[in-house]
Amino acid sequence: MSMGPAVTGVRCVELDVRDLPRALEFYTQVWKLTDVGDNGLRGSGPAAHLLKLRHAQDRACVRRVTFDARDREQVERLHRNVAPVAVRCGAPAMLGEGAGYGFDFTDSENRRMRVVCDVRDHASRLDDADAPQKIAHVNFNTADIDATLAIFCKGLGLSVIDESGPLVFLHGDNTDHNCVVIAKNGKTTLNHIAFEMRNIDAVMRGAGRMKEAGYPVEWGPGRHGPGANVFCYFAGWEEAPLEYTCDIEQVDAAYVPHGPDYWKFPPGRADRWGFTDPHSPRWKRIQDLYTFASDAG
Repeated sequence: MSMGPAVTGVRCVELDVRDLPRALEFYTQVWKLTDVGDNGLRGSGPAAHLLKLRHAQDRACVRRVTFDARDREQVERLHRNVAPVAVRCGAPAMLGEGAGYGFDFTDSENRRMRVVCDVRDHASRLDDADAPQKIAHVNFNTADIDATLAIFCKGLGLSVIDESGPLVFLHGDNTDHNCVVIAKNGKTTLNHIAFEMRNIDAVMRGAGRMKEAGYPVEWGPGRHGPGANVFCYFAGWEEAPLEYTCDIEQVDAAYVPHGPDYWKFPPGRADRWGFTDPHSPRWKRIQDLYTFASDAG
């Protein structure tokens, strides 16, 4: 568990997409987010938006991942921790009307990230049983696990809560088992973005909705080992690696972290249920598809 200041979780992800109108159509009509203007897409929770889209000139990629902090004092403390381990790190400041107070930074694997507080969120939740509630976690691929853990643990205050094979699960300043997952696979790309749904029914209705729209399940349904969450994985619009999930395990200081030997499943199984088939070839490919934007903007 974290012993110092830590982010509370992932607030939103910004994506560059080649076909912005079609991307907006997919994320609103199929993925069930709500367009709140300026290409921002909210879920059923109060967060201003979970995704923000921008037209890409050449390729789809990740522009930025934003993390929440509890208050300005926490932002200032996190900035002092991030600055020594980041490649570039801006000073904390007001980020624009309604965008809150925070700072931007870039790590050694070109991940562009932001820490914020005091964002102007929505006054109420949406009563929509099919809409994602929040971003449950972002899974980052890494070619340098030591540098990556320095950013996320020394910098953002996350703590290693479990390890399963090449995956390292990081816990933040809340009760969710994890909010960041690191995949040690020699890449410097996005593995996937997980969106939390209300319950298993919402996950399965979402899987049915995706299938009907031409986006079959690439892995799942199943229930993970670390975190115990239900999962279904998809190649979304422009093959964005996406997950619907629910039932993330809630933990406290009494939780005992475990290593890969503990989480090793019997042969032929890849989850707690033992039901789901292995990852599809397409899912294996798109886990390394999305790079991080390299231009300043």
